[in-house]
Amino acid sequence: MLVTALSASSRYGAELAGAPFCPRAVPWPKSCQRRLRGGNLDYQPTIRWISAFEDRVSLFPNLLIWHKLMAAFAAVVAVIFVSSAVVYDRLRVIEAAKNLRVNTTDVLDTLDTALEAMLDQETGLRGYLISGGEKFLEPYHKGRDNFSAAIKRIRELTSDNLAQKIRLDQLNELAKKWRVEIAEREIALMAKPETRADAHALEASGSGRTLMDLVRATLDEIDLVERDLLAKREAVQKHAYAIAYMMTILGGAASLLTALLMGLLLTRAITTPITRMTGAMAALAKGDTGIEVPGVGRGDEIGAMAAAVQVFKESIIERQRTQADLAHFNRVATMGQLTASIAHEINQPITAAVTNAEAALHWLGAHPPDLDEVRQSLGLIVADGTRAGDVISQIRALIKKTPPPKTRFNFNEAVLEVIALARTEVLRHDVSLQTQLAEVLRPIEGERIQLQQVILNLILNAVEAMTSLEGARELQISTETDAAGGVLLTVRDSGPGLDPTNVDRVFEAFYTTKPDGIGMGLAICRSIITAHGGRMWATANKPRGAIFQFTLPPKQDENASAEHAGQMPTG
Repeated sequence: MLVTALSASSRYGAELAGAPFCPRAVPWPKSCQRRLRGGNLDYQPTIRWISAFEDRVSLFPNLLIWHKLMAAFAAVVAVIFVSSAVVYDRLRVIEAAKNLRVNTTDVLDTLDTALEAMLDQETGLRGYLISGGEKFLEPYHKGRDNFSAAIKRIRELTSDNLAQKIRLDQLNELAKKWRVEIAEREIALMAKPETRADAHALEASGSGRTLMDLVRATLDEIDLVERDLLAKREAVQKHAYAIAYMMTILGGAASLLTALLMGLLLTRAITTPITRMTGAMAALAKGDTGIEVPGVGRGDEIGAMAAAVQVFKESIIERQRTQADLAHFNRVATMGQLTASIAHEINQPITAAVTNAEAALHWLGAHPPDLDEVRQSLGLIVADGTRAGDVISQIRALIKKTPPPKTRFNFNEAVLEVIALARTEVLRHDVSLQTQLAEVLRPIEGERIQLQQVILNLILNAVEAMTSLEGARELQISTETDAAGGVLLTVRDSGPGLDPTNVDRVFEAFYTTKPDGIGMGLAICRSIITAHGGRMWATANKPRGAIFQFTLPPKQDENASAEHAGQMPTG
């Protein structure tokens, strides 16, 4: 993509690489020809520069969070500093231009004063020539002093302007020449009656007027130059003001844009990963170990958090694996306790099958063979074989190490399957089993085999608790709908009951009251119920015995009706 972009913009690529741009429409200079490789421009330096830039940008997510914040703050401060520096520079230009304008204005005002002083001198001299009254010499002398002061002031104001200094020297020489050669001579001639005619003749010669015109012309030239400078300085001041105004707006906009970009970058680099991380942690808390932990491998605090979450995820996976192994061990151990019951359940259909086979042989040996009876006997053999196969399938499912995935099933049917499997064990210990299953029960969703393992554990624990009991041994299993709309299963026995001080400990791992027990059965049962979103507890039965109960939530995304639940018998 980068090479394509560079091919589309060869000038930009060449400038970035520090090479002169070489358009193909004109002859290439030697500097361009040296950069040719096989007829193509060498863009490798540019690609390396852009790759290095991309590498620097990719380092940002790996910076520590406070480094990211400092980088964002530095970017905003840099933009503000640059714009403020430009504005400050333009303000200095405006201030300098203002001072120069004031200086130029002072020069122009002083030039006006110098011009008025020359007019006062000329007017006073003419009045003296006409009337001969010495009172007319006062404006002359005053104008001479004012002119000298004005010229001195202008010299001070234009001391840095060599051209104006030369013009002022010319002006001063012309004014001095007019005073010495014209004004002072005429005043001296007018002082004596016999030479007054010479004074009038000198005035009539026009020499004084010529010099005075040169003085005015020089003053006008100086004035024109100063006004041109004033216009230029005013333009500089306006331009600097416009730039300062524009940079103030652009600087504010750039600062805001940089802050927004830094905010977006920080959101992408910090807030979004943290949000994703909390989502992953919430999923892990719900037991979803298939979630991908984001941010693993980053070099900042989020990467450290991701590494910790990854360890947490792996520990959950390991714990689930351990729990599954323990549950499998518990199922296998439970099957060991049901050896007689399993043998009885399998022996019954096998014995019936043998009996039906003998009957079929008998009917085949009759003369003539009774084929209807044979057909009926063979049908019974098939039914007995199917029954034996179903028993074996249930046993295989219970001892299988990997439980099946969650399915939606009828809970009452699952309870009856477990009761059928444990029936022989119950009868062997002279236990009276009663069932009270809800006629209408909402289907649930879960791992059927694991939940049947829990029910089987509770039944066998109750039977074992009543083994040493003299008198009636009663076991009741009931199901009903709880207040939340889920399933509530209750197992009641008439055994010795639970120690009130240790009721809460019966579900702890490795706690047992049996001499040969390991204390894992009820702990595994509670973990299975908890994993299904339910709750399991134990209480004392009256007048004696114990009650074990657990709840399971209903399937949340469907409203099951009575026809899905079915009707179950009451025993």
